[in-house]
Amino acid sequence: MTRFVFIAFILVLFTECLYPNDNSGSATDRIIMKIDGESVSFSEFEALYSDIRKNSDCSMEEYFHYFLRYKLKTFDAEKRGLDKSSEYINERERLRKCLDAKSVISGGKIRVLTYKVGQNEELSYGFKIMRDVYNKLVSGTNWDDVCSCIKDSRFSCRMEHDINALLAEEYMELDKIDGTGFSEPFVSPVGVHIILKSDKENRSAELSERIDEALLVSLWEEYHSEYLNNCSEDDLQDFFKANRKKYLWELPHYKGGVIHCKSKKAAKKIKKKLKKLPFNCWNEKLCELKEKDLIYDALVETGLFQIGENVYVDKLVFKCGDYEPKENYPYTFVIGKCLDYMPDSYIDVYDVLIQDYIQKSEELYFENLEREFRVEKYIDVLKTVNSGGSN
Repeated sequence: MTRFVFIAFILVLFTECLYPNDNSGSATDRIIMKIDGESVSFSEFEALYSDIRKNSDCSMEEYFHYFLRYKLKTFDAEKRGLDKSSEYINERERLRKCLDAKSVISGGKIRVLTYKVGQNEELSYGFKIMRDVYNKLVSGTNWDDVCSCIKDSRFSCRMEHDINALLAEEYMELDKIDGTGFSEPFVSPVGVHIILKSDKENRSAELSERIDEALLVSLWEEYHSEYLNNCSEDDLQDFFKANRKKYLWELPHYKGGVIHCKSKKAAKKIKKKLKKLPFNCWNEKLCELKEKDLIYDALVETGLFQIGENVYVDKLVFKCGDYEPKENYPYTFVIGKCLDYMPDSYIDVYDVLIQDYIQKSEELYFENLEREFRVEKYIDVLKTVNSGGSN
């Protein structure tokens, strides 16, 4: 539940990361995929990707795969009724209240682009620069890209959350913008400006939707994690048998135990008592026998030993190296079997195999979801934009 809440709060507190670009005045949004007949826009994909690329070198094509899975999780969660659960409803309501309380987030956003001009300077060059900026915005270039490509120190981009901080001329132009959009270049005592406005209702609704999705996906992941963790031993063993060659070791291994005891005679007795028992019972059995007869006093190491990891196994099994006998337990012997390069069971490679099993299960699960929700992918849309998502 902690992770469930954390994701949503990140969305609330760092809205700018999720929505770094407002493509005000952009061309008609393109469709990047359809899921169950519902269109998903490129701008939605771009909003999330623009945040990811700040901390990763993930390409748009690579992120498309993760974005599709993210969307499929929301559809699958709704199909399973997770959006009707009390856990989801209660958290959503609580976080929406937080969203409403964040005036900086729920309020409209105002961006002011300025080319400074001195009082005794001509405005013509400033107007030329800002007319070029205006034309780029009209063509669909987002404001971030416009700001980053102009290196003139007189040019600046600023964000305003407080309408009272605007110049009189800026306020007048802002008042002319109905809903969202941007002004034509205009003049103030400071220089030449363009003002951009994003609508608070639209942005708040968009953010609420993103929060809802993030909560739903997090809940789905908790549910799905429990589903994957319920795999049986037979499932894992079958997966191991079907992919056995993948788990070949580069070096020989020995599966069994190393036992240090008092004498060869003791070793004989201990071997007879232990050889038919599973490894995890050996210590308990020896403690029980030792209480009746001290000849069973011994030290035991059990597990999977790769050549080079244990000097006793190296000498007694792989016939290499040497060792010093343990003090008070001078006689050492082994019980088990040499596996060479092939694991004996999925348990021998459990840590690697369980990850592979989960990955494969998820691949098959999402392949089924793509068929079930009739996914249509328009990945060619990515080829029409640059790395910043502009035309």
